[in-house]
Amino acid sequence: MPISNYFIIGFILIGAFIMLVSARYVQNIFNLLPNNDLKQSWKKLRILILVFFIGYLLAALVVVLGETGLLALLSGVIFLMGSLFVLIVVKAGLDSFKKLNELHQNLDDTELKNKELQKFAYVTSHDLKTPLRGISSLTSFIKEDLEAGEIAYVHNHLSEIQHCMNRLENMINGILLYSKIGRIQPEKINLNTLIQEEFDKYKNQSNIECVIKGKLPTIDGDRIQLSQVMSNLINNAVKYNDKDVCEISVYSSTKSNFHEIIFEDNGTGIDAKYHQKIFEVFQTLSEQDNDKNVGIGLSIVKKIIEKHHGTIRVKSNGILGTQFIISYPIHFVR
Repeated sequence: MPISNYFIIGFILIGAFIMLVSARYVQNIFNLLPNNDLKQSWKKLRILILVFFIGYLLAALVVVLGETGLLALLSGVIFLMGSLFVLIVVKAGLDSFKKLNELHQNLDDTELKNKELQKFAYVTSHDLKTPLRGISSLTSFIKEDLEAGEIAYVHNHLSEIQHCMNRLENMINGILLYSKIGRIQPEKINLNTLIQEEFDKYKNQSNIECVIKGKLPTIDGDRIQLSQVMSNLINNAVKYNDKDVCEISVYSSTKSNFHEIIFEDNGTGIDAKYHQKIFEVFQTLSEQDNDKNVGIGLSIVKKIIEKHHGTIRVKSNGILGTQFIISYPIHFVR
């Protein structure tokens, strides 16, 4: 047998040994995987590696026997199996990355929910106690007034208790709305259509002018959640406007990797010191109508936009007009 064949046999046997080591590593990966679908992919990969190992041994045997024709055929089969091997490796790796990404997202959601629970615990121990303390104090006043025969004050106290109860109910409903913002079901959304549907709710009110300037983009996102964003922003612009005619306009521009969607109104404006506060749970700028406005709408807007991997900020000089600016990703990755 020519000396070159000994080198060939040596290379083939080294390849066979590497295949055995690879099969052992794949088995270790297999044991670490928590998902049965992923295990199936890596199980197929391990079987193919073992078939490769047998093919290498057969190739070494064919070289020893000097069967060159058979060696050529066997080499072709091994090359074909090699392409299958690469395909399975790539697919198994891709499936693994997808599952890991889902697990990572679930962990992020869990961490976010834990932070929200901590925040709600703080809210419960502070903000929700305010109307409860009010009710407790008013019931004490009623008791004292009844004992003193001061019936005239009782009706006022009962009215205040009703005010506290309404506020407490709205705060609880706000928490439920905030906590119900769940997983995103993305679909293609034409913002022109979505926002026009919200504008149409005010079309019969002559003191409200709503306009879309230019053409808005089509984005990927959860239609129900984003409808809630548009509704809250437009409703706020109407609610906090002191002009004879409320003017609301929506327009957009496209940057390198995100859309900038601007909601602009001609209302009273928001002072710079409140630009962050307004997005916090149960934070309001006015005590007027406080039983209805509990300060949850913009918190919901911020949470939904951030779940869609975007951001929202406010721009206003605090005197005239407000802009809410949403930076929304062009390519939404779930």
